[in-house]
Amino acid sequence: MEYWDVLDENGNPTGEIMKKYDEKVFERGLYHLGSDLWPINSENKILIQKRSSQKRLEPNVWAMTGGSVIVGENSKQTIIRESKEELDINVNCDDLKLITRFKTGNVWIDTYIIKKDYDISEMKFKEDEVSEVKWASFEEIDDLVNKGQFIKHRWEFVSKFLKNEIENK
Repeated sequence: MEYWDVLDENGNPTGEIMKKYDEKVFERGLYHLGSDLWPINSENKILIQKRSSQKRLEPNVWAMTGGSVIVGENSKQTIIRESKEELDINVNCDDLKLITRFKTGNVWIDTYIIKKDYDISEMKFKEDEVSEVKWASFEEIDDLVNKGQFIKHRWEFVSKFLKNEIENK
């Protein structure tokens, strides 16, 4: 069972710990911390992954790599863990750049980019997490979002930051 630190409406830790998806905590207007990674390659394409059909939330839609920060981790450590678990790639903490933090639903999200060329043919997916990966252009992701084929409540918060990173190489 995963445990998460509880955050207040401003994203500050309350000192409380919750079990994963404890609706009682969310009903009290509290939050937990998540962490997302948006790798950008030398062709200015963004690595995205298709969520497994076995996922509890939003199965079979495209998304970024990420997950919930568990007790004892910080958001960078979560990205390193999730990247290894979901895609079997190694991420160096020093290569991560925090581009924004935002609140959506019952989660605060620390959003990172990494500028790196990963070979997707070498990735091994965790079957219950990921079914497919691809490098996509900014416009391709925009199209997936408009068609309802991309995870909700992410792109609208990060797209302007990603576009800025791509345009200011």
